Order: sequence, then C-alpha cells, then structure tokens
Amino acid sequence: MVAPLSFPANGPIARLQDWNCPRFIVTVDTEEEFDWSGPFTRDRHGLSHLRAIDPFQKLCENNGVKPIYLVDYPVAADNYGAELFKGLVDAGRADVGLQLHPWVTPPFSETVNAHNSYACNLPPTLEKAKLQQLYDVIAERIGVEAQIYRAGRYGAGRATPDFLRELGVRIDSSVRSHFDYRVQGGPNFARCPLEPYWVKAGELLELPVTSIFAGAFRSVGPILFDRVFGSETMRSMLARGGMLERIALTPEGIPAEKAMLAIDVAIKAGLPLLNFSFHSPSLAVGHTPYVRNQKQLEQFYAWWDAIFAHLKAREVMPASVGDIIKAAFDG
Repeated sequence: MVAPLSFPANGPIARLQDWNCPRFIVTVDTEEEFDWSGPFTRDRHGLSHLRAIDPFQKLCENNGVKPIYLVDYPVAADNYGAELFKGLVDAGRADVGLQLHPWVTPPFSETVNAHNSYACNLPPTLEKAKLQQLYDVIAERIGVEAQIYRAGRYGAGRATPDFLRELGVRIDSSVRSHFDYRVQGGPNFARCPLEPYWVKAGELLELPVTSIFAGAFRSVGPILFDRVFGSETMRSMLARGGMLERIALTPEGIPAEKAMLAIDVAIKAGLPLLNFSFHSPSLAVGHTPYVRNQKQLEQFYAWWDAIFAHLKAREVMPASVGDIIKAAFDG
C-alpha cells in the first residue's frame, strides 16, 4: 500500500485580529447515511436524516451560533438537501462549505475501498476533478462559492492546498490534531498544532479540528500518547489516573464533563479558536454508532445544552466563516 502524501503539518501561526476573547465554531460533516461497519459503496446510502437538521439549527440559533455545514456531493445533489441549505444560507442562518467523500463523488474511475476513501491516496488529477465537481454542485444548487473545506475522513494530502487555492477556497479544516490515521492508510496529524496556522500565508488558512490533551503529562501528550502508550488499556489507565487523556471536542463518544474540562484547558493555554465537530447523521436515530436510540439522541442534545452554557459562562464567543476570514485575511 502506498503511503499517503503529507498535508502540511504546520506553518506560521495565524493571528486573528481584533478578537478580545476566545471563539468557537461548530462544524457539521454533512453527509449521507451509510453502514459504518460495512464496506464503502457508491450507492448504498440514504439522506433521511436531513429532515432532522431543523431542531439542531434552532438550538444553534437560540445560542447565537451560526453552524458551518460541510456538505458532501450526495447532499448537495439531492433536491431536499440543496433547498434546505440554500434556504439557511440565503437567510444568513448558517454557513456552507465543502466535504469530499471520494467514493460518492464523481468522476468515478477509482476502485471503491478503504484505501481510496482517503482522497489523498487518489491520483492528484482525480482528487482535483472530484473537488471541482463538489465545488460546482454546491455553487449551482446551493448558491455558495465555498470558502471552507474538509476532506472526508480527514484525507487531505500534499496536493490538496493547491487545488483549494485554485478554487478560491480560503480555509481548510481537514487536520485533526493529535490523531494518526496511518494504520488505516490515512494521514498523520499527531504533531499538528491546535492553533490556526497558515498553509500558504495570506492564501490558505488551516483550522484544525480541536482535540485537547488533559492531565499531568499534557505538555508531552503528542509524544507519549501514540508512541509510548499505544495500547487502549494503557491509555485508559492514564486517563483514570489523571495523567494523560485525549479529549476531542465532539458529542460523539465524549461525555460533556470531559469536553468542558478540555474547554477549560484550552482557555488556560490561550487557544484562540475551538473547532467542534460531528457527523450530521447523528442528528437522527440509527445512523451512527453514537445515536442508536431515542435516549442517546436526547443525550446528544443535552450535551450541546451543557456545552453552549459552559462556553457562555467562560466567555467563549461563537464565530462564523465570515468572522474568521475578516480576522485572518482582512485584519
């Protein structure tokens, strides 16, 4: 198996001008429903959960949050999906960006398998063609010239920044700091910074998805977590002992109290932007491992209630794509 080409793992830290407090964004990987335990397929997927977007959208609005929906090809190509997100954007209620799932995005010339589910493993010409198709369908059907991108499965590679710059996309959010996907054939982001950084100064800004190390050994977390304490058993022991744990800012598998701890650690460390994320099929029952029944759906919403309240109490304010572009590019 060919090792994936590397996305730029760091760059100059971006200064976000005129921000007098930390900010946060809510990014939603807005995608088709599929069997997470099964093989990748071109056609065995659904979109029924899109009708469950509205309650989450209203929750965000009630908390002054403008969610960022990173939309993939099946969603944008769907009549209901296109109308839904066009309406939200036109009303100024949400932002829409790009998310590339290669296996369901034309042109279709690659074999469908786990390796090729990472766009960075495709021939560069094919990755570029798929990105163009995705950009075009969102522009045509939702009316958005997208300014933010996330590679599905975080599969950004060495060629991705050039393709984004050619499209006029100014923000990437494909880096999941402190995670290494090489064992699955994906990229390695274990040593990437948490702060927004320039992939190309003044042209392409990286907003890493936020995962925080907490515990007594947090300062050396990137070194210890995977290399020295690689087993799940050891990681569990470290977390229970208050020595080291990795906490992703997501409602998917992370308890609210842990996420609030991570928020507090990030604030103390001076992180200027927190990037929350989850997958849109978790907004309905039965589509992801995290929301299998009604009780778990209620817990999902309770998580956001607790997190939004905690962010407000800690004076962490919401930001939009426009706010970030103004602070980074226009400041």
